[in-house]
Formats: sequence, C-alpha cells, structure tokens
Amino acid sequence: MNLYIATPINARKGKDLKAKLIEAKHRIEQLKEILRADIRFKDYECYSTFYFKDHLNKSEAENMGDCVKLVLLCDAIYLDHGWLQSKGCNLEYRAAKIYGKEIFEHDKL
Repeated sequence: MNLYIATPINARKGKDLKAKLIEAKHRIEQLKEILRADIRFKDYECYSTFYFKDHLNKSEAENMGDCVKLVLLCDAIYLDHGWLQSKGCNLEYRAAKIYGKEIFEHDKL
C-alpha cells in the first residue's frame, strides 16, 4: 500500500520557494522515519512530491500537479501538522476525499 505525505510548503513565512522546498524535503524524511516506526503504517510505502525529479526547478503549479497525481496513485494520505493553513495540502486533501482515499491527519492520530 502507498501513503502520500502532505506537508505545508508555502504556508511557511519568509524564505523563497526553493528554500521552503528544501526545508519540506527534510521534514518529509523525518516523517518517513516516524511513520515507519508506527505499527499503523507498517504496510505503507511513503511518497511525497520529492518522489519526482527536478522539483526544485519546477513552478509551483507543476509541483502541485505532480502532488495531486501522486495522491491519486496512493491508497492513503498523511496530512502533516499545519496542513489546514496550506492551500496545497488542502488541495491534496480534497483530491483524497473525492477519490475515497484513507486520510490520516497529524493532529488526530
């Protein structure tokens, strides 16, 4: 089974998009380790926008398109802390809800 990890990127203040993407990639790697240790997620392979190559060289629209595509290919979505303040995470959540994906929210685990 596949789990998409959605973490806020543009909801973070300051820094340019490239710096935010680098920070988010580190956060995703930390989340992967945390989720692998959680028995509820033992059967899931974790994915994120960073699964795609050249995400640092793509526009926000191109990255969001990749994110939604990956949400649709996964069985479930994990919404990281602060996702409600992120337009991108909200879009990923809506796609997951429309397509009947299992949804895990950080604040509700």
